[in-house]
Amino acid sequence: MSILCAAMNLYSWGLAVVVIIFVYLIGRFFEEKAGQRSHYQAFLVPMVLFLLAALRYVAYAQDFVGDLVGDALLFGGGLALMLSCRHLLALMVGGKK
Repeated sequence: MSILCAAMNLYSWGLAVVVIIFVYLIGRFFEEKAGQRSHYQAFLVPMVLFLLAALRYVAYAQDFVGDLVGDALLFGGGLALMLSCRHLLALMVGGKK
């Protein structure tokens, strides 16, 4: 049963990283076409943090809660993702040039 949980954790966070990759590509496209610096490289931080958290849960935790390091990695990844998306959104809807 724990192998199934580990596989599901990796699968779900892998899908989340795929979605972040699409946002990364949108930021890169916007920077190339609009000529504004979008800092799309900042999306690499949440990708790495989410993957590290998923690997931490697969390796050390039985459930998806309760591992302090894994939870901190997820929190950091979520915070970095929110800030990066907010910055990209502000640029795309008429932020500073």
